[in-house]
Amino acid sequence: MIWNRIAGWSLILAPVGQLGGWTFMRFGGNEGVEPWSTIAHAVWLIGFVLLAIACVELFRRVRSRGAGQILARVSLAVALISVAASIAEMLVDLYVGFATDTRAQWEVMDQQIRSIPVAESILYGFGTQLVYLGFLALIIQLAILRRISTTTLTLVLATLVLFIGYEVLDGPGRQALMPFAVLCMWLALAPLGWRLLKPAPQAADAITP
Repeated sequence: MIWNRIAGWSLILAPVGQLGGWTFMRFGGNEGVEPWSTIAHAVWLIGFVLLAIACVELFRRVRSRGAGQILARVSLAVALISVAASIAEMLVDLYVGFATDTRAQWEVMDQQIRSIPVAESILYGFGTQLVYLGFLALIIQLAILRRISTTTLTLVLATLVLFIGYEVLDGPGRQALMPFAVLCMWLALAPLGWRLLKPAPQAADAITP
């Protein structure tokens, strides 16, 4: 099925997109150096689209009823709304980069956007972080329903702990947390993606050509 291929590759590549954007920012994107800033935001943009697809696939696997299904829908909604905020952030940053010629101009336009009511919180604050709350809720539901392994749940929990550490800590060791966080995320999601990409086993009574 086409969806299986799209979802499979999304589960495998979504963490790669996150790490790719972060890495290119380390090359100078944080200071607005081109082309690293544009490349980083473009890679992140693709990564967030893949993450949204991955969350939809996790939701599809819940297949619960009653309160469980309501919780799954709320979790997916939180994740997708947050991903939409992240995608909007990437598009805004790309626009600012293309619309300005100097770092000073970039800072002025960036500040103008951040001064818009709630823009700071939605595009650059908690709005873009809520995806991990919805993502975790879906993973916990799948673990309770025994549709993913305890190892996958543990890796996702480790991912979130490392992400939180990256956000709240300061100092030289902080940067080392991100690669490990993305590695844990990839180890959790990639096996789910590979299974979707495997061809369906042929029925025993099927006629082979």
